[in-house]
Amino acid sequence: MDSEKPVRALDKSIALAHVDGDSQLLCELASMFVQDYPRLIQEASSALLQGNHSTLERAAHTLKGRLAFFGVLKLREEVSGLEAMGRENDLTRARKALDEIENGMESILPEFESLIRALGS
Repeated sequence: MDSEKPVRALDKSIALAHVDGDSQLLCELASMFVQDYPRLIQEASSALLQGNHSTLERAAHTLKGRLAFFGVLKLREEVSGLEAMGRENDLTRARKALDEIENGMESILPEFESLIRALGS
């Protein structure tokens, strides 16, 4: 039997360090992130449809920073790749990358929800 802790994408200790240990503030920021990240995904998706490299780069950059804030480093790296595609005006693999990022976001949402519940009580 494997007694190791499950691997988590969100690193609470990194996030708490960014707010000087203020768990109430972290709870509020996590709630804001959960509410706002779909807008960034939609913005990136629309930019792809329009072939708008700079908007794609900007949306990916914003999402990358927010993921780093919460210590979501693996997904942050994927978003960094999407940001580079926008910066380099190369959208050939961007749709696939964005789809993978969306799936990654959906898979980490329970961690954010759990964090919000834990800090909000």
